[in-house]
Amino acid sequence: MKLKLDAIALSLLWICLTLSLSLISFTAPAQAASCTLRIIGWEGYMDESFSKPFEEEYGCRVVPTYAGSSDEMYAKIRASKGKNYDLVTASGDLTKRLYDSGLVAPLDLEQVPNYGDLFPIFKQPEYNTFDGTPYGVSIGWGPDFLIYDTSVVKQEPQSWAVLYEEKYKGKISLPDYPIFSADVALWGGKPDIYDLDKSTLDNDIKPKLFDLRPQVRKFWSSQGELSQLFLNKEVTMAWAWPVTIEELKRADFPIGATIPQEGATGWSDSWMLMKGSKNADIAHAWMNYMLTGPAQKAMSDVTGYWPVSSQVLPLLSEEKIADWHLDDLENYYSNIYFWETVPNYDEWVALWNEFRGQ
Repeated sequence: MKLKLDAIALSLLWICLTLSLSLISFTAPAQAASCTLRIIGWEGYMDESFSKPFEEEYGCRVVPTYAGSSDEMYAKIRASKGKNYDLVTASGDLTKRLYDSGLVAPLDLEQVPNYGDLFPIFKQPEYNTFDGTPYGVSIGWGPDFLIYDTSVVKQEPQSWAVLYEEKYKGKISLPDYPIFSADVALWGGKPDIYDLDKSTLDNDIKPKLFDLRPQVRKFWSSQGELSQLFLNKEVTMAWAWPVTIEELKRADFPIGATIPQEGATGWSDSWMLMKGSKNADIAHAWMNYMLTGPAQKAMSDVTGYWPVSSQVLPLLSEEKIADWHLDDLENYYSNIYFWETVPNYDEWVALWNEFRGQ
């Protein structure tokens, strides 16, 4: 009799286990479908060509919000106290602002094993590491180029001074972005272009900036907008990011790009986690995924932004490795004046608004 009861008990236990497994397999997709990773950032960093494979693997939808400047990102994040987003793609002029405002959380790099394959200069750099703690994982980087219509500008410009030439009056496009004052400081040979006090802004930067105003056809706020200005033949030259170059190349537009003799500013972007995000684990998974070779290559193919992980090297041609200076990275990187958080940014914004209103 006891053996019979044990057999019945085992049968019941088996039925319960089967039902439990069925419930798990039934509810898991529903839970996955409800997972949403919300990211605010620059154009291209959440493109479907590489976000879709992530969504399929992790069962979590990536929802991007694109912004045209670090200022726009900062305003939107502060307005919601970070609650509307899980991640942000922050450039060096934004990272410390987010940290100082208490809007971002430290990262658990054990959940980002591909971090170990970053090129050394992107491991715990000062722009995303605070008090010795990592708050960001690098995504991509690049210089701010002088780009030009080669059907009009026949020779590659050697100096940023070309933007001031009379023949290009009303044919220039600049970013609608106060950080541009650092470029003007660079052209003037200033030693620390992100540390400009009010006196320097008023006496040195303002005259050079205002002399440029008649040259400007339009201030761009998105890369698509800038591409369209070239395609419509409204502008001949612009200060631009690699993504515009790639867009115009795909449109078979005769676009040239150069870094003139004075040098160039540039940016290095980082994923940063919003404090209080309920999706911290999947956010770390996304950061880890974006450091894989295929994701890095897809990101670079779409945006033209330069990769940060050595995993991408076997997927690139020797020509592309040379184009992106991945074979002499540390030397090249040291000659780009990367964006930094500006201590008196309100004064930069005031000058920029005055310049824009001319």
